[in-house]
Amino acid sequence: MKLKMKKMTALLNYVFLSLVLVPAGFSQKSQFNINFDSLATQLPNQKTKAEKIKSLCLLIDGMPDFSKDPTDQIMDYLEQLIELNKKNPTIDILPYLKMQECFKQWRNGDYKKALISIQQSIDMFDQQKKIIAPLLLLVRSLHNYLNIQDEKFKFYKEKLNYYLVNGPVENTAACYHGIANYYNYKANYNLAISNYLRAQTIFKPYFYDFYLNEYYSIGTSYFKWGNLEKADFYLQSALPLFKNNRESSDVALCLIGLSKLRIEEKKYEQSLAYADEAISYIDIDLQSRKYSLVLICKVDAYLAMGKTQLAYPLLIEVKTLNEKFQYQLTGNDGELEHDFSFYKYFQFLNDHKAAIPFLLTAYHNAVIENSYLLQLKYLKELSAYYEKSQPALFIQYIDKYFALVDELEKGNEKFKVAQYEIDQKEQEQSQNIARLKQEKAVQEAIISQRNVIMWISIFASVLIAVAMVFLYRLFHNNRKTLLKLRKTQSQLIHTEKMASLGELTAGIAHEIQNPLNFVNNFSELSSELIDELKEELLTVNSQSAIELADDIKSNLHKITHHGKRADSIVKGMLQHSRSSSGVKEPTDINALCDEYLRLAYHGLRAKDQSFNATLLTDFDSSIGEINIMPQEMGRVLLNLITNAFHTIRERKAKEGETFEPKIWITTKKEANLVRINVVDNGFGIPNSIKEKIFQPFFTTKPTGQGTGLGLSMSYDIIKSHGGTIEVDSTEGNGSVFKLHLPTV
Repeated sequence: MKLKMKKMTALLNYVFLSLVLVPAGFSQKSQFNINFDSLATQLPNQKTKAEKIKSLCLLIDGMPDFSKDPTDQIMDYLEQLIELNKKNPTIDILPYLKMQECFKQWRNGDYKKALISIQQSIDMFDQQKKIIAPLLLLVRSLHNYLNIQDEKFKFYKEKLNYYLVNGPVENTAACYHGIANYYNYKANYNLAISNYLRAQTIFKPYFYDFYLNEYYSIGTSYFKWGNLEKADFYLQSALPLFKNNRESSDVALCLIGLSKLRIEEKKYEQSLAYADEAISYIDIDLQSRKYSLVLICKVDAYLAMGKTQLAYPLLIEVKTLNEKFQYQLTGNDGELEHDFSFYKYFQFLNDHKAAIPFLLTAYHNAVIENSYLLQLKYLKELSAYYEKSQPALFIQYIDKYFALVDELEKGNEKFKVAQYEIDQKEQEQSQNIARLKQEKAVQEAIISQRNVIMWISIFASVLIAVAMVFLYRLFHNNRKTLLKLRKTQSQLIHTEKMASLGELTAGIAHEIQNPLNFVNNFSELSSELIDELKEELLTVNSQSAIELADDIKSNLHKITHHGKRADSIVKGMLQHSRSSSGVKEPTDINALCDEYLRLAYHGLRAKDQSFNATLLTDFDSSIGEINIMPQEMGRVLLNLITNAFHTIRERKAKEGETFEPKIWITTKKEANLVRINVVDNGFGIPNSIKEKIFQPFFTTKPTGQGTGLGLSMSYDIIKSHGGTIEVDSTEGNGSVFKLHLPTV
């Protein structure tokens, strides 16, 4: 009865946890995988206010990332939504009012107030358990404008912990992206890429556009890290997906990344081609910063090619755009290094006096925006510039360079410790939440169970009584059957051993015939030599007599050698036939394999003299002797080799002269293992029975030709040696049986 109660409690707990612990919001995952352009086109034609409010919410919630400021279009959508909701209150409008307030402050350049407003808007949406990944991503832009990277990390880390506990889990993707953005500024690309990958995994099922954007982010991070091969892989993977998705802004960014990559690879013509293609995807009026990024790519390519006359007009165009729009050095779409490009241009012309102010300006901006990567780049360039002309400045900048490197490394070490501690706390917190939810589920389940248990107990009692009677009779019958099966199994095992002994008999007869022939031949020859010896003694030819005596002695040695060989064959047969002692002894595994290969072959040849096969061996002489039970291992080898001969013999009979039967046996020592492979080019083993061949009593041979215990016994013997046996076979291409035996 207690068992039944435990099972029911576990079942109810499972159902409850399945409902409670499924991440909130996944039922809405399809809401962002819609065509926003099509929805915007349909908006004016929608008839009811409720339909318009719903569409406006989708358009605002799924807004794209801003290149600089909130667009007129998003401001218009917010205004429409607020006005419609006044006339027909349908949603909680307060979060959208805060969002509108934030965007107005943003457009006015008041980034501090905008950051406060957007965080308030996010907190309101969190109370509704709303998926707001696009809104969360905008926060990183404000942090970047204000150059408060540590605050950015703190915000996204706190939000990540909140969503992991309270949901919706989809919002964690934006948090991982924001954390990755922080690591990019800190030049810790390992952790940046790891978090981008986490974000990509979560974005994929519910926000395909952002899922694709992660390809670009990962590719550019690998580029900054110096892994050009990985960068190329991710950017090339993203490009066709962006084009298929018809997101011109994303296509342009991807092409810009590939253009920069080709410059590093010194493929300047390809870089220019990517840059020109990127321009075709850019609306210059609305995306002037992206356009400037493309122009800088072309400048760098032209300078690398020595075409300064083509680079200069582009630099002037970028300078004009920068004076108009006041771009930051760093941004979500990349680093706009126009000052550094001017420096390279004048350096190329050997006008060092004109060049150095641009490099100093670039370094100053990198310090202001707290970009570690660019600071390191510019400090290295400054130290190289002043190395010969002004040693004092060289020392100043090189010291700053190494101090920043040390700071970065120390910061990373500190963070790794902190990250570990945070992960531990997150894990403990998750476990506590799961435990509390489970306890609550148990309490609720117990209340429901009390009404059910009474009826279940009555019914269960009747079932148990009937089952006990049935089980008693079944146990009594099974006991008799088991005794019969054990007796039958013992008989079958004995039959299998005798069958393998029979397989050996013909081979042993052939093997033993050779040494006996040698014994007979050398005995007859020795008898003739003795007669000649007598004749020589009668003629008192002592020298000839001595030579004949030596020949007789040599023959006697050969007789002794072949007699011992016959003796060893007989002993081997006796060892195979008798039960194993169960004691391992040092054994030359190469000799054992060679012996049973020959015995099995001659055994088959004794039955069918027309059969011939090519026998190939590749023995590792470094193996030496290993501790095994030779009788048992001999049975395994004989079984595998005999099966191999049977299959190649059948294939030869079927295919005729076009087929050349072959068997390979190889041994190899690897670390603490010896590998033995028995290979044939027979029919192979069909996939449908491959998993069954080691099962007792399973056989593919006709009735009366096999017990189905050979491979099963072999499997058990190898296991008893602490080894493994595997089969690798493709139907029609032969089989490989692989034995792995420990050497210690």
